[in-house]
Amino acid sequence: MSLRMPGPSPHPKTGVYYLRQRAPSDLKNFPLDGKVAIPVGDLIRTVKAGATVKVSLDTKDPAEAKKRHREADAALHEYWQRYREGPQPLTNKQIQALAGILYARLVDMMDSEPGEEGIWKEVLRLNKGKEEGGELDRWFGPTVDELFTEQGVNTDLFSRTRVVNAAFKAIQLAAETNLRKAGGDYSPDDALKSFPNWEAERGDAKPASRAADDLDLFALLDHKFATQSLKEKTKSDYARDLAKFVKSSGHRNAQEVTNEDVRKWRDELIAEGLSPSKVNGKALAALSAVLTHAVREFDLPTNVASDIRDRRDGPAPGKKSYDMAEAKAILGATFNGSLKDISAPHKRALFWVPWICAYTGLRVTEITQLRGVDVRADGDTPYLLVTPDAGSTKGGGAWMTAVHPHLVELGLLEMFKEVGDGPAFYVPYPDGTDLTKLTGKRKSQEAGVRVGNWITEELGIPAPGGKPNHAWRHLFTTLSRAHGMDKQARDYMLGSGAQDAREGYGDWPPSALAREIKKLPRFDIKESAWRPSNQAVAPQAQRERQISKARAQRKAA
Repeated sequence: MSLRMPGPSPHPKTGVYYLRQRAPSDLKNFPLDGKVAIPVGDLIRTVKAGATVKVSLDTKDPAEAKKRHREADAALHEYWQRYREGPQPLTNKQIQALAGILYARLVDMMDSEPGEEGIWKEVLRLNKGKEEGGELDRWFGPTVDELFTEQGVNTDLFSRTRVVNAAFKAIQLAAETNLRKAGGDYSPDDALKSFPNWEAERGDAKPASRAADDLDLFALLDHKFATQSLKEKTKSDYARDLAKFVKSSGHRNAQEVTNEDVRKWRDELIAEGLSPSKVNGKALAALSAVLTHAVREFDLPTNVASDIRDRRDGPAPGKKSYDMAEAKAILGATFNGSLKDISAPHKRALFWVPWICAYTGLRVTEITQLRGVDVRADGDTPYLLVTPDAGSTKGGGAWMTAVHPHLVELGLLEMFKEVGDGPAFYVPYPDGTDLTKLTGKRKSQEAGVRVGNWITEELGIPAPGGKPNHAWRHLFTTLSRAHGMDKQARDYMLGSGAQDAREGYGDWPPSALAREIKKLPRFDIKESAWRPSNQAVAPQAQRERQISKARAQRKAA
Protein backbone atom coordinates (compact mmCIF):
# COMPACT_ATOMS: atom_id res chain seq x y z
CA MET A 1 0.00 0.00 0.00
CA SER A 2 1.43 3.38 -0.95
CA LEU A 3 1.68 6.39 1.32
CA ARG A 4 -0.96 9.04 0.83
CA MET A 5 1.07 12.04 -0.25
CA PRO A 6 -0.15 15.65 -0.16
CA GLY A 7 -2.32 16.75 -3.06
CA PRO A 8 -2.98 20.14 -4.63
CA SER A 9 -4.45 22.74 -2.30
CA PRO A 10 -6.61 25.67 -3.45
CA HIS A 11 -5.79 29.22 -2.44
CA PRO A 12 -8.50 30.32 0.02
CA LYS A 13 -9.21 33.55 -1.87
CA THR A 14 -8.40 32.97 -5.54
CA GLY A 15 -9.22 29.25 -5.80
CA VAL A 16 -6.01 28.63 -7.80
CA TYR A 17 -4.42 25.31 -6.84
CA TYR A 18 -0.88 25.10 -5.44
CA LEU A 19 1.73 22.48 -4.77
CA ARG A 20 3.16 22.97 -1.30
CA GLN A 21 5.55 20.43 0.21
CA ARG A 22 8.16 20.28 2.93
CA ALA A 23 11.56 18.79 2.25
CA PRO A 24 11.89 15.18 3.46
CA SER A 25 13.20 14.64 6.98
CA ASP A 26 16.52 13.20 5.87
CA LEU A 27 17.33 16.42 4.00
CA LYS A 28 16.57 18.71 6.92
CA ASN A 29 20.24 19.51 7.56
CA PHE A 30 21.16 19.91 3.89
CA PRO A 31 21.65 23.44 2.53
CA LEU A 32 18.48 23.38 0.43
CA ASP A 33 18.87 26.91 -0.85
CA GLY A 34 19.00 26.37 -4.61
CA LYS A 35 16.30 26.39 -7.27
CA VAL A 36 14.19 23.63 -8.75
CA ALA A 37 12.47 23.53 -12.14
CA ILE A 38 8.82 22.50 -11.78
CA PRO A 39 6.66 21.66 -14.83
CA VAL A 40 3.32 23.46 -14.72
CA GLY A 41 1.23 22.61 -17.75
CA ASP A 42 3.26 23.62 -20.81
CA LEU A 43 5.56 25.86 -18.77
CA ILE A 44 8.59 25.31 -16.56
CA ARG A 45 8.53 27.28 -13.32
CA THR A 46 11.81 27.82 -11.48
CA VAL A 47 11.19 28.28 -7.76
CA LYS A 48 13.27 28.46 -4.62
CA ALA A 49 13.97 25.06 -3.10
CA GLY A 50 14.14 25.60 0.62
CA ALA A 51 12.69 23.74 3.58
CA THR A 52 9.28 24.24 1.93
CA VAL A 53 8.55 24.40 -1.80
CA LYS A 54 5.46 26.24 -3.05
CA VAL A 55 4.41 26.78 -6.66
CA SER A 56 1.16 27.79 -8.35
CA LEU A 57 -0.35 25.15 -10.62
CA ASP A 58 -2.10 27.89 -12.63
CA THR A 59 -5.50 26.23 -12.65
CA LYS A 60 -8.75 26.25 -10.72
CA ASP A 61 -9.90 22.95 -12.21
CA PRO A 62 -9.54 20.11 -9.64
CA ALA A 63 -8.89 17.38 -12.22
CA GLU A 64 -6.25 19.41 -14.06
CA ALA A 65 -4.72 20.40 -10.72
CA LYS A 66 -4.28 16.74 -9.76
CA LYS A 67 -2.59 16.00 -13.09
CA ARG A 68 -0.24 18.95 -12.79
CA HIS A 69 0.45 18.14 -9.15
CA ARG A 70 1.58 14.62 -10.07
CA GLU A 71 4.01 15.99 -12.65
CA ALA A 72 5.30 18.69 -10.32
CA ASP A 73 5.62 16.22 -7.43
CA ALA A 74 7.72 13.87 -9.56
CA ALA A 75 10.07 16.71 -10.56
CA LEU A 76 10.37 17.84 -6.96
CA HIS A 77 11.25 14.35 -5.73
CA GLU A 78 13.86 14.04 -8.45
CA TYR A 79 15.40 17.26 -7.16
CA TRP A 80 15.48 15.93 -3.58
CA GLN A 81 16.94 12.65 -4.77
CA ARG A 82 19.78 14.54 -6.46
CA TYR A 83 20.67 16.07 -3.11
CA ARG A 84 20.67 12.66 -1.47
CA GLU A 85 23.00 11.26 -4.10
CA GLY A 86 25.33 14.24 -3.99
CA PRO A 87 27.16 15.88 -6.90
CA GLN A 88 27.79 13.53 -9.83
CA PRO A 89 30.68 14.17 -12.27
CA LEU A 90 29.74 14.63 -15.92
CA THR A 91 31.38 12.83 -18.82
CA ASN A 92 32.75 14.83 -21.73
CA LYS A 93 29.89 13.59 -23.89
CA GLN A 94 27.33 14.80 -21.35
CA ILE A 95 29.09 18.17 -21.16
CA GLN A 96 28.94 18.60 -24.93
CA ALA A 97 25.29 17.53 -24.94
CA LEU A 98 24.44 20.24 -22.40
CA ALA A 99 26.34 22.81 -24.43
CA GLY A 100 24.37 21.66 -27.46
CA ILE A 101 21.12 22.67 -25.74
CA LEU A 102 22.38 26.25 -25.48
CA TYR A 103 23.56 26.23 -29.09
CA ALA A 104 20.21 24.97 -30.40
CA ARG A 105 18.22 27.51 -28.38
CA LEU A 106 20.18 30.52 -29.54
CA VAL A 107 20.05 29.41 -33.17
CA ASP A 108 16.35 28.47 -33.12
CA MET A 109 15.44 31.71 -31.39
CA MET A 110 16.95 33.80 -34.17
CA ASP A 111 16.19 31.52 -37.11
CA SER A 112 13.49 33.62 -38.80
CA GLU A 113 14.92 37.05 -38.01
CA PRO A 114 18.63 36.83 -37.14
CA GLY A 115 19.05 40.60 -37.24
CA GLU A 116 21.99 42.52 -38.66
CA GLU A 117 25.43 41.06 -39.20
CA GLY A 118 27.00 43.79 -37.08
CA ILE A 119 25.14 42.58 -33.99
CA TRP A 120 26.66 39.10 -34.18
CA LYS A 121 30.12 40.42 -34.94
CA GLU A 122 29.89 42.48 -31.76
CA VAL A 123 28.64 39.44 -29.78
CA LEU A 124 31.60 37.41 -30.99
CA ARG A 125 34.00 40.21 -30.05
CA LEU A 126 32.53 40.71 -26.57
CA ASN A 127 32.48 37.00 -25.76
CA LYS A 128 36.08 36.61 -26.94
CA GLY A 129 37.06 39.47 -24.68
CA LYS A 130 35.46 37.73 -21.71
CA GLU A 131 37.51 34.63 -22.44
CA GLU A 132 40.74 36.60 -22.70
CA GLY A 133 39.91 38.46 -19.50
CA GLY A 134 39.24 35.26 -17.55
CA GLU A 135 35.59 36.21 -17.02
CA LEU A 136 33.86 33.18 -18.52
CA ASP A 137 32.42 32.02 -15.21
CA ARG A 138 31.00 35.44 -14.34
CA TRP A 139 29.63 35.88 -17.86
CA PHE A 140 28.30 32.38 -18.63
CA GLY A 141 28.10 30.77 -15.17
CA PRO A 142 24.55 31.98 -14.40
CA THR A 143 23.33 30.59 -17.73
CA VAL A 144 24.90 27.23 -16.94
CA ASP A 145 23.38 27.19 -13.44
CA GLU A 146 19.94 27.85 -14.90
CA LEU A 147 20.52 25.01 -17.36
CA PHE A 148 21.47 22.68 -14.50
CA THR A 149 18.29 23.60 -12.63
CA GLU A 150 16.13 23.05 -15.67
CA GLN A 151 17.72 19.73 -16.64
CA GLY A 152 18.05 18.37 -13.12
CA VAL A 153 21.84 18.28 -12.95
CA ASN A 154 23.69 18.17 -9.62
CA THR A 155 27.37 18.02 -10.45
CA ASP A 156 30.74 18.91 -8.97
CA LEU A 157 32.63 22.19 -9.39
CA PHE A 158 35.13 20.71 -11.83
CA SER A 159 32.38 19.48 -14.15
CA ARG A 160 30.61 22.83 -13.85
CA THR A 161 33.77 24.63 -14.97
CA ARG A 162 34.03 22.32 -17.96
CA VAL A 163 30.39 23.02 -18.87
CA VAL A 164 31.00 26.79 -18.61
CA ASN A 165 33.87 26.51 -21.08
CA ALA A 166 31.83 24.29 -23.40
CA ALA A 167 28.92 26.73 -23.16
CA PHE A 168 31.19 29.59 -24.25
CA LYS A 169 32.32 27.66 -27.33
CA ALA A 170 28.75 26.60 -28.17
CA ILE A 171 27.41 30.16 -27.88
CA GLN A 172 30.26 31.46 -30.03
CA LEU A 173 29.45 28.80 -32.60
CA ALA A 174 25.77 29.79 -32.46
CA ALA A 175 26.73 33.45 -32.97
CA GLU A 176 28.72 32.44 -36.08
CA THR A 177 25.71 30.49 -37.40
CA ASN A 178 23.42 33.47 -36.80
CA LEU A 179 25.97 35.76 -38.47
CA ARG A 180 25.89 33.52 -41.51
CA LYS A 181 22.06 33.55 -41.56
CA ALA A 182 22.04 37.33 -41.16
CA GLY A 183 24.03 37.42 -44.40
CA GLY A 184 21.46 35.22 -46.13
CA ASP A 185 23.20 31.83 -45.82
CA TYR A 186 20.63 29.26 -44.65
CA SER A 187 22.56 26.20 -45.74
CA PRO A 188 22.10 23.03 -43.59
CA ASP A 189 23.37 23.41 -40.03
CA ASP A 190 26.16 20.86 -39.74
CA ALA A 191 27.27 22.30 -36.39
CA LEU A 192 24.09 21.10 -34.67
CA LYS A 193 24.87 17.53 -35.69
CA SER A 194 28.17 17.69 -33.80
CA PHE A 195 26.44 17.86 -30.39
CA PRO A 196 25.29 14.64 -28.67
CA ASN A 197 21.63 14.34 -27.65
CA TRP A 198 21.23 15.21 -23.97
CA GLU A 199 18.22 12.98 -23.33
CA ALA A 200 20.19 10.02 -24.64
CA GLU A 201 23.31 10.88 -22.64
CA ARG A 202 22.00 12.14 -19.31
CA GLY A 203 21.91 8.59 -17.91
CA ASP A 204 22.83 8.68 -14.22
CA ALA A 205 22.38 12.43 -14.14
CA LYS A 206 18.62 11.82 -14.02
CA PRO A 207 17.54 10.06 -10.80
CA ALA A 208 15.12 7.20 -11.00
CA SER A 209 11.56 8.12 -10.14
CA ARG A 210 9.92 6.70 -7.03
CA ALA A 211 7.95 3.52 -7.26
CA ALA A 212 4.27 4.07 -6.64
CA ASP A 213 4.17 1.51 -3.82
CA ASP A 214 7.47 2.51 -2.23
CA LEU A 215 7.13 2.71 1.56
CA ASP A 216 9.99 5.16 1.82
CA LEU A 217 11.40 5.26 5.35
CA PHE A 218 11.65 9.04 5.39
CA ALA A 219 8.16 9.48 3.96
CA LEU A 220 6.94 7.16 6.72
CA LEU A 221 8.78 9.32 9.25
CA ASP A 222 7.11 12.45 7.89
CA HIS A 223 3.71 10.77 8.05
CA LYS A 224 4.28 9.52 11.59
CA PHE A 225 5.09 13.00 12.86
CA ALA A 226 2.29 14.61 10.86
CA THR A 227 -0.25 12.36 12.58
CA GLN A 228 1.19 12.32 16.11
CA SER A 229 2.07 14.98 18.66
CA LEU A 230 5.81 14.46 18.84
CA LYS A 231 8.71 16.87 19.24
CA GLU A 232 10.60 18.19 16.24
CA LYS A 233 13.91 17.27 17.86
CA THR A 234 12.80 13.64 18.11
CA LYS A 235 11.99 13.70 14.41
CA SER A 236 15.40 15.16 13.63
CA ASP A 237 17.12 12.50 15.75
CA TYR A 238 15.12 9.73 14.06
CA ALA A 239 15.98 11.09 10.61
CA ARG A 240 19.69 11.10 11.46
CA ASP A 241 19.58 7.47 12.60
CA LEU A 242 17.50 6.42 9.59
CA ALA A 243 20.07 8.00 7.28
CA LYS A 244 22.78 5.91 8.93
CA PHE A 245 20.70 2.76 8.50
CA VAL A 246 20.06 3.51 4.82
CA LYS A 247 23.78 4.04 4.28
CA SER A 248 24.50 0.69 5.94
CA SER A 249 21.76 -1.36 4.27
CA GLY A 250 21.28 0.41 0.95
CA HIS A 251 17.49 0.23 1.45
CA ARG A 252 15.07 3.15 1.81
CA ASN A 253 11.95 1.10 1.12
CA ALA A 254 10.54 -0.43 4.30
CA GLN A 255 9.34 -3.41 2.25
CA GLU A 256 12.94 -4.25 1.32
CA VAL A 257 14.38 -4.07 4.84
CA THR A 258 15.30 -7.50 6.21
CA ASN A 259 16.30 -8.95 9.57
CA GLU A 260 19.79 -9.35 8.17
CA ASP A 261 19.96 -5.63 7.33
CA VAL A 262 19.02 -4.68 10.88
CA ARG A 263 21.39 -7.19 12.50
CA LYS A 264 24.24 -6.00 10.30
CA TRP A 265 23.60 -2.39 11.30
CA ARG A 266 23.38 -3.30 14.98
CA ASP A 267 26.71 -5.09 14.77
CA GLU A 268 28.27 -2.06 13.05
CA LEU A 269 27.02 0.22 15.82
CA ILE A 270 28.49 -2.09 18.45
CA ALA A 271 31.80 -2.14 16.56
CA GLU A 272 31.78 1.69 16.62
CA GLY A 273 31.82 1.51 20.42
CA LEU A 274 28.25 2.61 21.13
CA SER A 275 26.80 1.53 24.45
CA PRO A 276 23.77 -0.80 24.62
CA SER A 277 21.61 2.12 25.71
CA LYS A 278 22.61 4.11 22.62
CA VAL A 279 22.18 1.16 20.26
CA ASN A 280 18.80 0.12 21.67
CA GLY A 281 17.38 3.36 22.97
CA LYS A 282 18.28 5.57 20.04
CA ALA A 283 19.37 3.91 16.81
CA LEU A 284 17.27 0.74 16.81
CA ALA A 285 14.39 2.57 18.50
CA ALA A 286 14.21 5.06 15.64
CA LEU A 287 14.11 2.37 12.96
CA SER A 288 11.64 0.23 14.90
CA ALA A 289 9.31 3.18 15.52
CA VAL A 290 9.07 3.97 11.81
CA LEU A 291 8.58 0.33 10.83
CA THR A 292 5.90 -0.06 13.50
CA HIS A 293 4.13 2.96 12.03
CA ALA A 294 4.23 1.28 8.62
CA VAL A 295 2.71 -1.88 10.12
CA ARG A 296 -0.11 0.04 11.79
CA GLU A 297 -0.89 2.51 9.02
CA PHE A 298 0.22 1.02 5.71
CA ASP A 299 -0.12 -2.76 6.01
CA LEU A 300 3.59 -3.56 6.19
CA PRO A 301 3.45 -7.26 7.14
CA THR A 302 5.87 -7.09 10.04
CA ASN A 303 8.42 -4.95 11.84
CA VAL A 304 11.63 -6.86 11.20
CA ALA A 305 13.51 -4.74 13.77
CA SER A 306 11.16 -5.45 16.68
CA ASP A 307 13.18 -8.22 18.33
CA ILE A 308 16.71 -7.23 17.33
CA ARG A 309 18.54 -5.77 20.30
CA ASP A 310 21.97 -5.18 21.71
CA ARG A 311 21.82 -7.72 24.54
CA ARG A 312 25.16 -6.92 26.11
CA ASP A 313 25.15 -5.93 29.74
CA GLY A 314 25.33 -2.20 30.21
CA PRO A 315 28.00 -0.58 32.35
CA ALA A 316 27.78 -1.26 36.05
CA PRO A 317 25.66 1.31 37.87
CA GLY A 318 27.86 4.11 39.07
CA LYS A 319 27.57 7.31 40.99
CA LYS A 320 24.66 9.44 39.76
CA SER A 321 24.85 12.61 41.80
CA TYR A 322 27.33 14.85 43.53
CA ASP A 323 28.02 14.11 47.16
CA MET A 324 27.53 16.98 49.58
CA ALA A 325 31.22 17.87 49.64
CA GLU A 326 31.33 18.18 45.85
CA ALA A 327 28.07 20.13 45.75
CA LYS A 328 29.33 22.60 48.35
CA ALA A 329 32.65 22.96 46.54
CA ILE A 330 30.86 23.89 43.31
CA LEU A 331 28.43 26.28 44.99
CA GLY A 332 31.25 27.89 46.95
CA ALA A 333 33.26 28.38 43.76
CA THR A 334 30.43 30.37 42.19
CA PHE A 335 31.50 33.33 44.33
CA ASN A 336 34.88 33.33 42.57
CA GLY A 337 33.53 33.25 39.02
CA SER A 338 35.85 32.33 36.16
CA LEU A 339 39.36 33.45 35.30
CA LYS A 340 38.36 33.66 31.64
CA ASP A 341 37.23 36.84 29.89
CA ILE A 342 33.58 35.98 29.30
CA SER A 343 30.33 37.82 28.59
CA ALA A 344 27.95 39.09 31.26
CA PRO A 345 25.32 36.38 30.54
CA HIS A 346 28.06 33.73 30.72
CA LYS A 347 29.20 35.08 34.11
CA ARG A 348 25.62 35.02 35.37
CA ALA A 349 25.22 31.43 34.18
CA LEU A 350 28.33 30.26 36.05
CA PHE A 351 27.04 31.84 39.26
CA TRP A 352 23.31 31.22 39.18
CA VAL A 353 22.78 28.00 37.22
CA PRO A 354 24.45 25.70 39.80
CA TRP A 355 22.41 27.31 42.58
CA ILE A 356 19.14 26.98 40.67
CA CYS A 357 20.02 23.38 39.75
CA ALA A 358 20.70 22.58 43.40
CA TYR A 359 17.41 24.00 44.68
CA THR A 360 15.07 22.99 41.83
CA GLY A 361 16.48 19.87 40.15
CA LEU A 362 15.41 21.27 36.77
CA ARG A 363 17.16 20.16 33.60
CA VAL A 364 19.93 22.59 32.83
CA THR A 365 18.46 23.90 29.57
CA GLU A 366 15.15 24.57 31.33
CA ILE A 367 17.18 26.86 33.58
CA THR A 368 19.48 28.50 31.04
CA GLN A 369 16.50 29.45 28.84
CA LEU A 370 14.74 31.24 31.72
CA ARG A 371 13.71 34.81 30.97
CA GLY A 372 12.73 37.61 33.28
CA VAL A 373 9.15 37.19 32.11
CA ASP A 374 9.22 33.60 33.42
CA VAL A 375 9.85 34.71 37.01
CA ARG A 376 6.41 35.33 38.50
CA ALA A 377 4.57 35.62 41.78
CA ASP A 378 1.24 34.56 43.19
CA GLY A 379 0.70 37.21 45.83
CA ASP A 380 3.86 37.08 47.93
CA THR A 381 4.89 33.65 46.65
CA PRO A 382 7.47 33.73 43.82
CA TYR A 383 7.78 30.88 41.35
CA LEU A 384 9.52 30.02 38.08
CA LEU A 385 7.42 29.21 35.03
CA VAL A 386 9.10 26.54 32.91
CA THR A 387 7.57 26.89 29.46
CA PRO A 388 8.32 25.80 25.89
CA ASP A 389 7.72 29.42 24.88
CA ALA A 390 11.21 30.10 26.24
CA GLY A 391 12.68 27.51 23.86
CA SER A 392 11.80 23.92 24.66
CA THR A 393 10.79 21.52 27.41
CA LYS A 394 11.24 17.77 27.46
CA GLY A 395 7.56 16.90 27.28
CA GLY A 396 6.45 20.03 25.47
CA GLY A 397 4.41 21.17 28.47
CA ALA A 398 4.68 24.02 30.97
CA TRP A 399 4.78 23.90 34.75
CA MET A 400 5.80 25.87 37.83
CA THR A 401 8.57 25.30 40.32
CA ALA A 402 8.93 27.03 43.65
CA VAL A 403 11.81 29.36 44.54
CA HIS A 404 13.74 28.26 47.63
CA PRO A 405 14.14 31.02 50.27
CA HIS A 406 17.94 30.76 49.99
CA LEU A 407 17.74 31.70 46.29
CA VAL A 408 15.70 34.74 47.26
CA GLU A 409 18.33 35.73 49.83
CA LEU A 410 21.09 35.34 47.26
CA GLY A 411 19.31 37.88 45.05
CA LEU A 412 17.82 35.72 42.30
CA LEU A 413 14.61 37.74 42.00
CA GLU A 414 16.48 41.05 41.88
CA MET A 415 18.78 39.68 39.19
CA PHE A 416 15.92 38.69 36.90
CA LYS A 417 14.15 41.99 37.56
CA GLU A 418 17.20 44.02 36.53
CA VAL A 419 17.96 41.86 33.49
CA GLY A 420 14.44 42.51 32.21
CA ASP A 421 11.96 40.32 30.37
CA GLY A 422 14.58 38.63 28.17
CA PRO A 423 16.97 35.74 28.85
CA ALA A 424 19.43 36.05 31.70
CA PHE A 425 22.03 33.48 30.68
CA TYR A 426 22.71 34.08 27.00
CA VAL A 427 22.86 37.00 24.56
CA PRO A 428 19.27 37.48 23.34
CA TYR A 429 18.32 36.56 19.81
CA PRO A 430 17.30 39.42 17.46
CA ASP A 431 13.97 41.04 18.30
CA GLY A 432 11.01 39.10 16.96
CA THR A 433 12.72 35.69 17.01
CA ASP A 434 10.29 32.84 17.71
CA LEU A 435 12.17 30.80 20.30
CA THR A 436 9.97 27.77 19.65
CA LYS A 437 11.04 27.61 15.98
CA LEU A 438 14.80 27.61 16.45
CA THR A 439 16.79 24.84 14.79
CA GLY A 440 20.24 23.51 15.51
CA LYS A 441 21.98 24.04 18.83
CA ARG A 442 20.25 26.71 20.88
CA LYS A 443 22.07 29.37 22.85
CA SER A 444 20.48 28.04 26.03
CA GLN A 445 22.05 24.65 25.34
CA GLU A 446 25.44 26.26 24.78
CA ALA A 447 25.07 28.08 28.10
CA GLY A 448 24.43 24.78 29.87
CA VAL A 449 27.49 23.21 28.25
CA ARG A 450 29.63 26.12 29.43
CA VAL A 451 28.48 25.63 33.01
CA GLY A 452 29.27 21.91 32.82
CA ASN A 453 32.71 22.61 31.35
CA TRP A 454 33.41 25.12 34.11
CA ILE A 455 32.68 22.47 36.73
CA THR A 456 34.77 19.72 35.16
CA GLU A 457 37.60 21.73 33.57
CA GLU A 458 38.14 24.83 35.70
CA LEU A 459 37.10 23.38 39.04
CA GLY A 460 38.35 19.88 38.23
CA ILE A 461 35.35 18.16 39.81
CA PRO A 462 34.49 14.91 38.00
CA ALA A 463 31.00 14.63 36.56
CA PRO A 464 28.94 11.70 37.89
CA GLY A 465 27.91 9.61 34.91
CA GLY A 466 29.70 12.10 32.67
CA LYS A 467 26.83 14.59 33.18
CA PRO A 468 27.94 17.52 35.34
CA ASN A 469 24.62 19.36 35.17
CA HIS A 470 22.26 16.39 35.35
CA ALA A 471 23.96 15.23 38.56
CA TRP A 472 22.17 18.08 40.37
CA ARG A 473 18.81 16.57 39.41
CA HIS A 474 19.78 13.32 41.10
CA LEU A 475 21.02 15.15 44.20
CA PHE A 476 17.79 17.18 44.41
CA THR A 477 15.74 13.97 44.22
CA THR A 478 17.86 12.31 46.91
CA LEU A 479 17.47 15.29 49.25
CA SER A 480 13.72 15.48 48.58
CA ARG A 481 13.35 11.89 49.75
CA ALA A 482 15.55 12.40 52.79
CA HIS A 483 13.54 15.41 53.96
CA GLY A 484 10.01 14.18 53.30
CA MET A 485 9.05 16.28 50.30
CA ASP A 486 5.69 15.28 48.83
CA LYS A 487 6.42 13.01 45.85
CA GLN A 488 3.66 14.40 43.64
CA ALA A 489 4.80 17.97 44.27
CA ARG A 490 8.41 17.04 43.58
CA ASP A 491 7.58 15.23 40.35
CA TYR A 492 5.43 18.14 39.20
CA MET A 493 8.21 20.67 39.84
CA LEU A 494 10.72 18.42 38.07
CA GLY A 495 8.46 18.25 35.01
CA SER A 496 8.41 14.46 35.28
CA GLY A 497 4.69 14.05 34.68
CA ALA A 498 2.07 12.14 36.63
CA GLN A 499 2.48 8.38 37.03
CA ASP A 500 -1.26 7.75 36.88
CA ALA A 501 -4.37 9.69 35.94
CA ARG A 502 -5.28 10.55 39.53
CA GLU A 503 -2.08 12.55 39.98
CA GLY A 504 -3.06 14.71 37.05
CA TYR A 505 -6.26 16.02 38.67
CA GLY A 506 -6.41 19.57 39.97
CA ASP A 507 -3.83 22.35 39.98
CA TRP A 508 -0.74 23.07 42.03
CA PRO A 509 -1.02 26.38 43.90
CA PRO A 510 2.38 28.11 44.17
CA SER A 511 1.90 28.22 47.95
CA ALA A 512 1.70 24.41 48.06
CA LEU A 513 4.89 24.12 46.02
CA ALA A 514 6.62 26.69 48.25
CA ARG A 515 5.65 24.68 51.33
CA GLU A 516 7.37 21.61 49.89
CA ILE A 517 10.50 23.35 48.60
CA LYS A 518 11.11 24.82 52.06
CA LYS A 519 11.62 21.28 53.36
CA LEU A 520 15.00 21.20 51.62
CA PRO A 521 17.80 22.37 53.93
CA ARG A 522 20.08 25.23 52.96
CA PHE A 523 23.49 24.47 51.54
CA ASP A 524 25.86 25.71 54.22
CA ILE A 525 28.34 27.69 52.11
CA LYS A 526 30.72 30.47 53.02
CA GLU A 527 29.28 33.28 50.94
CA SER A 528 30.69 36.58 49.79
CA ALA A 529 28.99 39.75 48.64
CA TRP A 530 30.23 39.33 45.06
CA ARG A 531 27.63 38.81 42.35
CA PRO A 532 28.00 38.97 38.58
CA SER A 533 26.60 42.02 36.83
CA ASN A 534 22.84 42.21 36.34
CA GLN A 535 23.27 44.47 33.33
CA ALA A 536 20.82 43.72 30.53
CA VAL A 537 22.43 42.73 27.23
CA ALA A 538 21.19 43.99 23.85
CA PRO A 539 19.82 41.47 21.32
CA GLN A 540 22.35 39.87 19.01
CA ALA A 541 22.09 42.15 15.96
CA GLN A 542 22.05 45.31 18.08
CA ARG A 543 24.90 44.00 20.23
CA GLU A 544 27.04 43.38 17.14
CA ARG A 545 26.49 46.97 16.04
CA GLN A 546 27.46 48.23 19.50
CA ILE A 547 30.65 46.14 19.51
CA SER A 548 31.60 47.39 16.05
CA LYS A 549 31.01 50.98 17.14
CA ALA A 550 33.12 50.50 20.27
CA ARG A 551 35.97 49.02 18.24
CA ALA A 552 35.84 51.93 15.82
CA GLN A 553 35.97 54.41 18.71
CA ARG A 554 38.98 52.63 20.22
CA LYS A 555 40.80 52.77 16.88
CA ALA A 556 39.99 56.45 16.49
CA ALA A 557 41.35 57.14 19.98
